[in-house]
Amino acid sequence: MKPLELLLIDCSPRRERSTSRHLGRELIAPIEAHLGRTVRLTERRIGIEPLPPLSAEYAESLVVPIAEARARYGPSLAVSDELIAELDRADLLVISTPVHNFTVPAALKTWIDYVVRRDVTFHTTPQGKVGLLRDRPTLVAVSAGGGMFREPPTQPDFFRPYLRAALGVIGLKSVSFAASTGLAFSEAPLAVVEADARKWLQSSLDALVPSFAPA
Repeated sequence: MKPLELLLIDCSPRRERSTSRHLGRELIAPIEAHLGRTVRLTERRIGIEPLPPLSAEYAESLVVPIAEARARYGPSLAVSDELIAELDRADLLVISTPVHNFTVPAALKTWIDYVVRRDVTFHTTPQGKVGLLRDRPTLVAVSAGGGMFREPPTQPDFFRPYLRAALGVIGLKSVSFAASTGLAFSEAPLAVVEADARKWLQSSLDALVPSFAPA
């Protein structure tokens, strides 16, 4: 059986005791066990090893037809091409990330700016943008110090709507969120993360990967 390709995008800039990284790790091992097949993991630690900033040449490439962009700005598209190829190969995408100032951290925004690319991952039509990538299960393991994602809300949430829109525009519609929040008020945040991971696995694991279950 062909290995399942899992792409992990780790967005935390913290090297030790990162709650979002811990949450992602707590989820990935049970997911792999649940799949019942070999998993090939590709990991991008973009928080610790940031992607290069978008260049003027890359920005110019986005406003011309794709053939012209490749002819004029080919070397400036290399990072984007590599990231899109990784994403395109993935059967399952996991993004482990903190919340920074009510939304995604800069490292994740840069990754998004490289993979959301006209005529490569989406087309523009009179009716709006149409994604070109196949949909696949996407899990966002997100941690926050504050009281995010609560009802009634205690903080603005630009994180989930933005990420759903940004991923959706390239075709990734099946997005789930596993959250651990309010960690700034805990004396043992990693223990809270582990408990929240167990709760999510008990309630949502089967719904995340039904098509990957062994026959």
